Amino acid sequence: MSISGGVSESAPQTVALATVKRALPRTPTFVDTRSWVFWVGCAITLYGAITWMPLVMGRLQSHPATAVLSAIAWLMYGFVFIVILYRMELFERRSPITVLGALAWGGLAAPGMAAVAAPAMHDIVTAVVPVPDEWVASFAAPLVEEPLKWLGVVALAMIPGARVRSAADGLFYGAVIGLGFQVSESFLYTAVISADGTATTVFAMVLLRGVVGGLWNHPTYTAMAGAGVGYFFNASASRGRRWFVLLGTLGLAMAVHGFFDTPIVNANVWISSITKGVPVLVLFLIVLRWAHLRERRTFAGLAAEVVPDDLVSPAHFRLLAARRTRREVRREAKRAAGRAADRTLKYFQGAQLSLLTATHEDGWGSPRTEELSRDVAELRDELIEIYREAGVTRGPGLGLIDRPERRRSTRALQDWAGQTRERIDTEGLRTVARSTGEIAIRKIPKRRPRTSEVATTDQFPTGAQAPTTGLDEPAEPKQD
Repeated sequence: MSISGGVSESAPQTVALATVKRALPRTPTFVDTRSWVFWVGCAITLYGAITWMPLVMGRLQSHPATAVLSAIAWLMYGFVFIVILYRMELFERRSPITVLGALAWGGLAAPGMAAVAAPAMHDIVTAVVPVPDEWVASFAAPLVEEPLKWLGVVALAMIPGARVRSAADGLFYGAVIGLGFQVSESFLYTAVISADGTATTVFAMVLLRGVVGGLWNHPTYTAMAGAGVGYFFNASASRGRRWFVLLGTLGLAMAVHGFFDTPIVNANVWISSITKGVPVLVLFLIVLRWAHLRERRTFAGLAAEVVPDDLVSPAHFRLLAARRTRREVRREAKRAAGRAADRTLKYFQGAQLSLLTATHEDGWGSPRTEELSRDVAELRDELIEIYREAGVTRGPGLGLIDRPERRRSTRALQDWAGQTRERIDTEGLRTVARSTGEIAIRKIPKRRPRTSEVATTDQFPTGAQAPTTGLDEPAEPKQD
């Protein structure tokens, strides 16, 4: 199964090949003019903008003061949320252009199409599902909004340059798309509610829908669904399991969205948001933990099996696996060799993580991995030199590096073992053991006797040998 029209990747050297055949990235971002998925996504985003922007402009024209304040407040909220998402990333730093593309899908394409599809779905639910009117939105909204946001993650996963290579990648881009949707939708709600109000109403809406409800709102829903997309396109599991995770996470996103919209607790809007939001947040944290553990295992496997140990060894990765550990190692380096060691080690850690990321996304031996390998080697040598000048024999952060000399001695030992096995087959075990023992005895250096072990002619007759007790000192001679 091919996920794009790109060049097929014959055999990227990674821990495990994805079940869905990958395509080599042709571009550093999702902007790939040779991908039909890119152009379809652009067309849908343009259609969504044409549909959605008149609603936005209408609010700006009818109530400019509160609408402009709402726009500024929600754009600032989106910026802070993006920074938090970047801080949650353990290893990778995404392309800003690809992140902007995900925001455009969530802020324009999905709400624009939802503005057309939501009324039709509302009528369908009213006709099919026998529920009170206040419950209709909890069925109609998830059935429209979640699949539309989910399609944005699927589109990114089908564009090689977007580099959606794991469940954690899908989770990240799902959260970004959900954030774009939340900012766009919340601006419209805030502008409507505060049309005849004041700035207090605007800030109250930002606090309710952003700060309180933002922990269990659209970014949370789409992140869970996006994790399933990343798993589907990259896991080496069976087809049935991948489809189960793909559709199961989408169903989970729709279920938690519908649960949050239900009028179960409506006594107070703040209490209702917290009461219904906490279970949603718990489910999201479970999915987040699962995605991060999968990503950590993948990177640990790359460090152990693919990337050479002198660049990123398993010992290195144990120091890179958590931000807290990386900071502690840098503090130790600063205490041992000063600020220069701290700064160089930070660059060294970043280069190692970038090398693992490039290996994960493009495969070992790609142009990115070759360039980053040189960067890691140069920074490693620079860090070793800083430690040497500071008199530090084994500086923090270097890990257990398998030196070339050690690898050569290991290969020599393997060659000797192979030759010995061949001799045993042809000459026999006894002959080989005897000759090997004789060679070993000849290579043992002769030890010069200690002064205390040399007997004098006054104590013993000529030709006699001094008796010993097995200790360092000779035994006392017997008296006649």
